[in-house]
Amino acid sequence: MKIPSPTPCARRRIMTGALALALALGGIITAHAQHPIDIQRLSAEGDHFKALSLYELLPHRQFDTDTYVSAAKSAWALGLTKQATSLFDSVLRGDSLSLDDQARVTLSRGVIDFQEERFQEAALFAEKAAALLPEKSPLRGRALLLLGQSLLKVGAYATAEEKLLRSLADSIQSDRPEVVFALGSAQLKLGKLTDAEKSFKAVPTEDVRAPMAVRSLASIALQTSQSDRARFWFARGRSSYPEAFLDSWADYGVTKAALDAGDIGHARSVVEKAEKRFPPSDAWLILMRAALENAEWKGVTEGQKP
Repeated sequence: MKIPSPTPCARRRIMTGALALALALGGIITAHAQHPIDIQRLSAEGDHFKALSLYELLPHRQFDTDTYVSAAKSAWALGLTKQATSLFDSVLRGDSLSLDDQARVTLSRGVIDFQEERFQEAALFAEKAAALLPEKSPLRGRALLLLGQSLLKVGAYATAEEKLLRSLADSIQSDRPEVVFALGSAQLKLGKLTDAEKSFKAVPTEDVRAPMAVRSLASIALQTSQSDRARFWFARGRSSYPEAFLDSWADYGVTKAALDAGDIGHARSVVEKAEKRFPPSDAWLILMRAALENAEWKGVTEGQKP
């Protein structure tokens, strides 16, 4: 789902103050940009600051629905989520939108709530957007995706899985990596490890969610005592996505997989390196030490070489 990224509160305050200053000076709008259509043009071109400034300067009686939507998108892109929310709400209160456009604006409104971590509100807007689209379509797929993601955040895992499966059936290729990752996350929470493994494997290797998908696949392999698979996924993760496998959990996973495979020497090497990188109080370091000590003691009592 292609949506503007959320921005920190500090940036919002800076942008709000800068916008107010620009309006006071009145010097950022060129002479030819004096018509509502210019708001739409500037917003489409990514010149969101000028688009929103022109929106504030021109008489609102000249504006149509497309102008308000463009202004809302520019406010959103600048991190001014309160203003974007207000503009989208004003558009939704009108009666000039087609069902598809109403669904698009409703979905945008829900995405803002999701970004602001108002997940229950996001779910309501997503459900409303999906209901406006009775026929199968990529837009309905995105609405169902947002609904599933929001339900996942509030712990409604079974319902989230249902919505995400419906989203997958509606989605176009470019949206599917996000859908299958969310679906795998719901299935993992539900303990459907085989289904979750299939979903995470469907995330393309170049996708931004791939590192977390590989971590999840490694976790599933550990949970199901598949030491060879676990070692494969940890090696794959550390080779392809090293920054996502630098934490103590990854070291614990490598240690556990090595011990499950009977490779105490490799496990000991991992623990020794981890002891230099993490504080003694680190929970995963404590667990990997305990696992190693248990394996070494078991080896001694069974007469094996340590």
